[in-house]
Amino acid sequence: MTDAIRKQIIKALAYNKTKEEIKECMNVSDEDIDSVTSTEISDEQKYYKEMGYLQ
Repeated sequence: MTDAIRKQIIKALAYNKTKEEIKECMNVSDEDIDSVTSTEISDEQKYYKEMGYLQ
């Protein structure tokens, strides 16, 4: 998995997309998704909240 794909997985998880939605759209494996940590997701969510993209 490339760094760009990893960043997109983190973004999708921050937007609360399901594993199934991510796998279908991005053609990635469960292992790719599971490699993302909860800290990465929460940091991304915090960023999007600060930017006004999430509430």
